Amino acid sequence: MITKYVQSNHYHIWTDAIHARQLAKQTKNRWDRGTYVRWTILTSWIALEIACQDALDENTISYSFKKNIDGALVSKGHPPLDWSRGIWQNVLTIQNLRKDIVHRFQSETQLFPDIAQAELAISSVRAAVIDIYRHCQKHVPSWIDDDHDEGWTTGTFQMFGSGHNAKYENVEGSIKVTYVYKDNEHIFDYFPPETDIDQPIENIFPGIGKPITAVRLYKGHELVTEYIYDKDKVRGA
Repeated sequence: MITKYVQSNHYHIWTDAIHARQLAKQTKNRWDRGTYVRWTILTSWIALEIACQDALDENTISYSFKKNIDGALVSKGHPPLDWSRGIWQNVLTIQNLRKDIVHRFQSETQLFPDIAQAELAISSVRAAVIDIYRHCQKHVPSWIDDDHDEGWTTGTFQMFGSGHNAKYENVEGSIKVTYVYKDNEHIFDYFPPETDIDQPIENIFPGIGKPITAVRLYKGHELVTEYIYDKDKVRGA
């Protein structure tokens, strides 16, 4: 499991998509499932459009998706995509699902899509994002590999942490580790006073699979270190 350092708007959109898919998996209500599947399709498509615009340095891709991608590839000297099979044929399938949601709704059954459509949207968009960056000989963004979301949470500590170590909680000088998730700070664990707080943060705070925005280390009530984002890297503040 990874720690989700959401350092870009694009990654934020992607976490929306995989969160929606997880909610679709968890709900037992077909009305809610339909909502979450549609949300997955729409947000994953947004992530794809933005990725194509970024990879091609072309901000008008979304208006006529296939035509504009083909035109941008030609103008920049890249080979064409094969829309007749594989990755990009699947993209056209997702585009049609999106059009059904946004423009059509030809039948009531389309309001209750199967979870398989959400899975197809995520897997197809992931493959296409990776492919378009490689096609344009650009670095593939690491966020596209994120495939984990916990879905429903209650907001209680037990849902956010690993169960903190009570042995050190009341020890003088112990290190309290917290993280910020959805603008709220949560306790992750307590460590012994002799813990080296200058070691890499990954040694202190392993991945929890949530889109967090900061990790903080305290001694007593004093904040001694805060790890925040800086252009795809975590830095100590």
